Amino acid sequence: MSHPEQGLRVLKHSLRSRLFHWGLILGFMPAAITGFILWLKLGSDDFVNLAMKIHIVGAVIFTVSSLLYVIVAFDRVIAFVRLIWTWDDRDIGWMLTGGGYPQKMLLGKEIDVPPMDKLNSGQKIFGICVSIGGLLLIVTGWILYSFIPLAPKAFIHGADLVHMAFGVFLGLFMFVHIFLGLYNWSEFKAMFGDGTQLLSEVEHHNPLYAANKLERATHPDADEPIGVPSCKVE
Repeated sequence: MSHPEQGLRVLKHSLRSRLFHWGLILGFMPAAITGFILWLKLGSDDFVNLAMKIHIVGAVIFTVSSLLYVIVAFDRVIAFVRLIWTWDDRDIGWMLTGGGYPQKMLLGKEIDVPPMDKLNSGQKIFGICVSIGGLLLIVTGWILYSFIPLAPKAFIHGADLVHMAFGVFLGLFMFVHIFLGLYNWSEFKAMFGDGTQLLSEVEHHNPLYAANKLERATHPDADEPIGVPSCKVE
């Protein structure tokens, strides 16, 4: 029996969210890599000075991207915050099994995991860390850039410690996030491509999202997107 819906695609990530993620790639990633160079003092003085300049440029891109996203996609920011702080028994079950990733990656077997919404429990934790840590990085970073000659030394020292701690933590966390994104290649292509994903893949990884927040819309050409989020969750 044929299943025509298997070839249908749905819009999972809006243009605004995709552009924001490109801003993170172009801003946060250079800032994170050069941050490790500055922290460990790798290379010559000239190399470290170059790393500092790249770090500042990356910080500008990261800050501007974040501010613009909040302004032009405030509805999605609110929905995202609401989603990452919404937890129930399914999330506990997902965490206890690691989302099935250890079993699949290490043992080559798939196990049943609790159904997830648009974000799984691991992504929720990452979202919480990025939201809080990213804000602290932006604030402390610009304090260190602008107020070292003016602010008390103890205050600057505290800002430096916070910036370094969250920078190392989020930098390492981001590399794990990218690895898992590449592992889930279809999701990666959706975020950094046209935003669409096969309906069958969405139903497999995000069954609650597919069942409750996608509007089915029959289209004569199966290669075109046939669904859009019925509520703005990003």
